[in-house]
Parts: sequence; structure tokens; C-alpha cells
Amino acid sequence: MKIIDPHSFADLEQGQITHIDFVMDVDFSSRSLRGEAQYRLDRPAHDSFFLDTRSLGLERVHAGEHDLKWELDRSDPILGQRLHLKGLDGVSSFSIEFTSGAQASALQWLAPEQTAGGRHPFLFSQCQSIHARSIFPCQDTPSVRFTYTARLQVPEPLVAVMAAAPAEAGSGAATTWYSFSMPQAIPAYLFGLAVGNIAWQDVGPRCRVYAEPEVLEAAAWEFADTEQRLKEAEKLFGPYVWDRYDLLVMPPAFPFGGMENPRLTFLTPTLLVGDRSRTNLVSHELAHSWTGNLVTNATWEDFWLNEGWTTYAQMRIDEALEGRDRAQLSAAIERERMLENMRLFGMDSDPTRLKYSMQGVDPDAVFSNIPYQKGYAFLVLLEQSVGRQAFDQFIKKYITTYRFQSLTTEGFVAFLERELPRTGDQVDIQEWLYGTGFPDSAPAIRSTLLDDAVGRIQAYQTGKRPTGQEVANWRPGQIHLFLRMLPEQIPVDDCRYFESLFGFKESRDFDLLSAFYTIAIRSGYQDVFSNVEELVGRVGRGLYLKPLYRSMVQTEWARPLARPLFERCRSGYHSITAVAIEQILAGAGV
Repeated sequence: MKIIDPHSFADLEQGQITHIDFVMDVDFSSRSLRGEAQYRLDRPAHDSFFLDTRSLGLERVHAGEHDLKWELDRSDPILGQRLHLKGLDGVSSFSIEFTSGAQASALQWLAPEQTAGGRHPFLFSQCQSIHARSIFPCQDTPSVRFTYTARLQVPEPLVAVMAAAPAEAGSGAATTWYSFSMPQAIPAYLFGLAVGNIAWQDVGPRCRVYAEPEVLEAAAWEFADTEQRLKEAEKLFGPYVWDRYDLLVMPPAFPFGGMENPRLTFLTPTLLVGDRSRTNLVSHELAHSWTGNLVTNATWEDFWLNEGWTTYAQMRIDEALEGRDRAQLSAAIERERMLENMRLFGMDSDPTRLKYSMQGVDPDAVFSNIPYQKGYAFLVLLEQSVGRQAFDQFIKKYITTYRFQSLTTEGFVAFLERELPRTGDQVDIQEWLYGTGFPDSAPAIRSTLLDDAVGRIQAYQTGKRPTGQEVANWRPGQIHLFLRMLPEQIPVDDCRYFESLFGFKESRDFDLLSAFYTIAIRSGYQDVFSNVEELVGRVGRGLYLKPLYRSMVQTEWARPLARPLFERCRSGYHSITAVAIEQILAGAGV
């Protein structure tokens, strides 16, 4: 079946890129990557060949010494510009000389003061979902996979890392060059690079932590069990095929919790809370090594195939390592977040579906945890319908069958019906995949830790606040869930009480702080605003920032403060985060 990706200009019937050789110079002064990419195709191209670009400076396209005709002949506010190579006569290899713009949506250039060390600048990429085209011309669709080599030249004393195998390095005049090789084929959205004052420490035979020197020791301690997580994942999903699983702890501006770039996961520094309570996010990014990186969604309309499967895989890993009670507590928290997102979009809106037409829709504009959690619940229901043993066999066959391939939702359904033909009798597959909202048939979440938090909320609703003794042994997840189950507004005296009870003034856990400050703002607890200012100035993770700004614009006392606060902090946010917050403010007329 021909795959048509609404988020790419590429026409796969013209041919597909199979390999790229990059040579790039990282220029912090102009905030640009200047370089050349040599492309190999799976077959000779004739007449036309289309590539995705966004705000790139294109200097030359040639095959050997022969210049090729080209033009940017279409433009779209979401897709960027179509690069049309013209008059091709059996060309199967060509080169493009290009320069990324200072505003490239995939690149974040940080000044020294925006880093942990404060002495050196930092660059990182974030290509998911359709941002690779702002770094280099490509078929920016998850349906196309390519291998690559890269040589990066960076100013001394900075270090370059990539989501690829490091090879040689050498010094030049005031610069250092680093070379890399990616032998496993990836889609463009998994292209990843970073440049900065980066050090590293091994935490296992296949696992290393990279970070700025100032946070390396804390990061290595926090993620010391990564190799064990990798072993548990292999038990469930088969051999790890990417050779190494390394982690890069990013500067605070990183917009997501993690990005599963193969061989080198990018992680938010908000995980460094000092008690390893947030390391289950590593389980999620690690699981992408099978579900997402190995078996990939064909288009962003099929995003749930990446994230729903990966959330299911994460919960299985966490259940093996931490026990079912704690894994189910995490599931309860994320389900609450999902239902909140559904209410924001509207329970009958398209973004609450697992699969719907996204023609003319920017994937970033509808990004939420709905594909994660609704997809996860759907897969749990499938597991329950056939039993875990049969479903585990299905998982391994699924991964083996589609490894290094891209799959549509319809392709998954066909495989499911072929391998587990009785599931359709027990699970309404059409409702789960194409219906809006959250089906009533969703599997229940059960955990004694969850029950304890729910019991305290029920007591609070009758006027009884939890005591220090009653919550002394609570996990951070129980605190978070308790906060999420509170009414949208509570008395200011209760805000003060919970602030003291849970030690929020001393806490380093931004997950809990964001949840508490969101309630405090809506409740009129104005004393927290200086703490809110500090958090939004230090953290770039959209998961924490968007609820805070949303609560500000919805609250009379904080509404006039939202826009000035955003403008003060905007330069420290990734463009993905900044655009999302701008939409919140503009939508509220602020």
C-alpha cells in the first residue's frame, strides 16, 4: 500500500534515501551549521525528486562535478519549503551544500549563562516530529530510513556527541573535529547531535552517562541502574540491536522529558532529584529502542504505535524492577494527565482519537500524552483478552516481523487480526483506534499505593487534612496523585499546610512543584509567585510549564503577570515550548 504522509513533500515512488554522508561546521557566532550532505538512493531517480526543507540556505546541488537543476517551488507554513530536483537522468547519488538558519526549529543554541556550568555555549537538536528538515534537506517522514556518517567541526574546547557510534577525532586550528557512524537505518526525526562542555562516566558495559561536568556525578548516580533496565527490556522484547545505550543529560532548556535518539537518549535535568524516583522515564526512552526506533509509525497520524506501545513496554519494565503497585501508581498519574488533556481538547475532538486525519495540522500543536495513555490502555485490554503469555509471544513476533520498518495503524490491525484473531470479539478495536474520548471498557488500575492516596482525598473532602504521620512513607507518585485529585481551588490556608506537609519549599522535584504551584495559583496563594518565577526561569520542559502558564491566564490576580514573565524567560525555552506557551497566552487574549 502506498503511504502518503501529510507532513512531508516526499514522494516515495520517486525513490528513497538510504544513506547520507555529512560534513558540517558548527558555528556558534552565526548560530548555524554549514556543510555538505552526500545522498545515496535506493534506485536511480528520473525527472523529479522532492525533499523537505525549512528555512535552509541552499548553495549548490550536484552529482560529482555536474550541477543539478533545483528550485524551492512550494511553501507551506507547517511543512516548510519543497526542494525540487529537476531533470534527473538516472541519478542515484548527489550532494547538497547547505546552511541552517539561526532560527532552525530543530536547533537550540544556548548562551553560557543558560547552561549548568555558565562558561561555555551549548547546542542541541530536537528533530521530532518534523524538524530535521530545518537542519538538512531530507525526506522528513518516518516512512524513510537511512544510515549515515558525519564529521562535525566544533570550536575548542567543546565536545560533539551524536546519536551514533563515535569514531575518530582530531584537532585543527582552534577547532576539534569528531566523526560518527550510524550503521542502523533511522528515520530523520531520530537524527540527534549536541555540542558543549560535555564529560562522561560509564555506568555499565553498554551504558554511559554524558553531561556537563557540573552535574555529571549526580547524573551518573541517578542513572546507575540503566544496564539493569536494559537487561529487563531484553527479556521482554528480545535482543538490543543498537550496540550501546547511552544517556545525555541536557541543559534545562530541553523541551521534553526525554528523546529516544538511538544509542544516545537525551534527558531532561529535571530527573535529577537525588532519590532515583524519576528514573522510570529512562524505561520509557529505552523501550523506544524496540517500539518506535525499531518498529516505527509510518506517519505522525499513527503516532500511538510509537508511544502507546512504548508506554506499555515501560510499564512492563517498571513492573519487573519496582513491582506492580508502583507501576500501576504511575499509570494512574498519567491517566489523570490524559483525561485533563482530553478535557482541554474537548472529549469529542479529533486529538482524542488514536488515529485521525492530520492534513493541515502541525503535529506539535496537538502533542499530548493521549497517544501514550490511550494507546497503553488499548494494549493492556488486548493483553487481558488473550492472557499475558500469549500476548508476550505476540509482542516478540510483532517486533521481529516489522523490525527496521514503518507501519500504519491499519497494518497493525491486519497483523493483530492475523495473529490474535479472537481479540476483535472481546475488544472494540474500531472504537479504541478511531473513536473519540476514553472508552468505558478501559482496564481498571489497581494499586494499594493508589488506594491510600484516594483514601486521603476522600478524607480531605470531608474536612480532614492528612497528617504528617499518615503521609510519612508516601512515594512521590502518591503526593503527585493526591495533588492532581484536589479540587481546582482550595483555601489558601490549605495551600500553606500542604506546602509545609510535603516540604515543597525545600523540594528539588519539579514534577511535584509544578503540580502544587498550579493549584496554588488558581487558589489565590500569591506567596508562591516568586517560586513560580524561579521554576519557569530554570526549567524548559513543556510538561511543567504549560499547566503553570495556563493556570496564570485563568486566574484574575496572576493573569497580568503571565505575559511579562513569559517574555523574560522566552529566550531560555526551546522553540517548541515557546510556541506552545505563546498559543496559551494568545488564546486567552494575553
